[in-house]
Amino acid sequence: MKDNYDVVVTGGGPAGLAAAISAAENGAQSVLILERNGTLGGILNQCIHNGFGLHHFKEEMTGPEYACRFIEQLPNYPAIEVLTGAMVLGISPDKTVSAIHPERGYMRLAANAIVLSMGCRERTRGAIGIPGARPSGIFTAGAAQLYMNIEGFTVGKRAVILGSGDIGLIMARRLTLEGAKVLGVYEVLPYSSGLTRNIVQCLEDYGIPLYLSHTVTDIRGERRVEQVVVQQVDERRKPVPGTEQVIDCDTLLLSVGLIPENELSRQAGLEISPRTNGPVVYENMETSIPGIFACGNVAHVHDLVDFVTAESIRAGAAAAKYLPKKAESVIPVQNGDGVGYAVPQKIRLENVDKGVDVFFRVTAMYKTSKIEVKSGDNVIASFKREHLAPGEMEKITLPRAFLEKAGGLPLVVSVNSRERLAASDIKFRTKRPDGITELICIVCPKGCHLQVDENNGFAVTGNNCNRGEEYGRQEVTNPTRVITSTVCAAGGAIARMPVKTDKTIPKGRIFEAMKLLDDLEAKSPVKPGDVVVPDICGTGANFVSTRSL
Repeated sequence: MKDNYDVVVTGGGPAGLAAAISAAENGAQSVLILERNGTLGGILNQCIHNGFGLHHFKEEMTGPEYACRFIEQLPNYPAIEVLTGAMVLGISPDKTVSAIHPERGYMRLAANAIVLSMGCRERTRGAIGIPGARPSGIFTAGAAQLYMNIEGFTVGKRAVILGSGDIGLIMARRLTLEGAKVLGVYEVLPYSSGLTRNIVQCLEDYGIPLYLSHTVTDIRGERRVEQVVVQQVDERRKPVPGTEQVIDCDTLLLSVGLIPENELSRQAGLEISPRTNGPVVYENMETSIPGIFACGNVAHVHDLVDFVTAESIRAGAAAAKYLPKKAESVIPVQNGDGVGYAVPQKIRLENVDKGVDVFFRVTAMYKTSKIEVKSGDNVIASFKREHLAPGEMEKITLPRAFLEKAGGLPLVVSVNSRERLAASDIKFRTKRPDGITELICIVCPKGCHLQVDENNGFAVTGNNCNRGEEYGRQEVTNPTRVITSTVCAAGGAIARMPVKTDKTIPKGRIFEAMKLLDDLEAKSPVKPGDVVVPDICGTGANFVSTRSL
């Protein structure tokens, strides 16, 4: 192992893997990935649900499958070296990385460029200050996901979920499929923090109620959670007296937000955005210290791993080509009305070839709107949106020609809309008297609002793709779903092996299919795509492995 590299990548999750491969593809002769866990893949290893890869690989995959695609590419790049079990202790402004490893001991590694890809962590009970007792049975949603999907432990039988982030919604479904009763998802905000498609396929599918403008105000129990008290909150998020409801349960899951993992960033002296809690970055994901780049959830929390990949590819390419430069003219990017944050926060026109992707989140729900980008009083770009929600990250592309119109003034991204959308206005499925069923498509995160005319050969409108049309017709006539779960693993390095159905099965047969996995034990060797259960319940679908064993 060397002590000097062209590029050092801190973290071997989806962001780090994409950045390392991109750096090698763009000329870096020596790339080192430092990963503190014993395996690569990061959080994706426990995300056994589907919904990954639609943008980058043009197919729907589970988290382990998505990670495996990148891991399998590493042998094709001799320039990339991987060191797992390595804990990064610090990063200095001169791009020296301090790390420790069980076998190699303390290391000081010099790099021409560094890519930060440490991901994010969950907010805990302490971060939101829930009063009450401190019994067992309180988990973050991600911790529960780890216990169930990796370790094979059941976390509880009667669960309440606080927060409607995507992990919480997904765990509501996961618990239900494993036989637990999810009594409700409670969200302090007047809108969901997760994707609309996850409300449909994780809550609506299983009759799990979502209570907006509610929070947990007390936890009761001695050794184990016995009860929680929930209350409505007002517009200032303060509990409303007299609205207390006592719920008997043995488990409380917290899905109350993610925080970029930036202790190393702060230690290095990087400028941190108070909006994203991640480093302030330029158009190529370079931070305030030249030669140090940040990508993925360490920069800002993403909904989709596909967006993480696109961002990380850009960061890896820039790191590979990094050379110290003189000061350049900078165009600040700022958030205006209705926008919580925008990334990148700075654009150097000299580095822009065709255009720049700008990611942002809105602060409220809106109906048909325009996203406007202003330079001074001039609108230099405008983008129409059918609907906007804080739980769904938005992306716009600003061509170089538009940036040139800015004249060096700050770009302000804002929402131009007169119609805010109340949560009560969202109908996930409505059957109208005229024979038209309105529903929300779950094929991709866009969540198109479909209308299916049952009197006209089930004609579908409102879709943006052919898959949406197929989904709308299928959902009205015979709704189906892809199911993901795990089976006991024997003779391998993991306790549970993730599986999925290789095609959709009828919604009405989901629990029947799940019972087939109860006493099943997969024995190594197994590779992704191997059939574990053939012809599930006579549906023609198979349970197949989504990870090597």
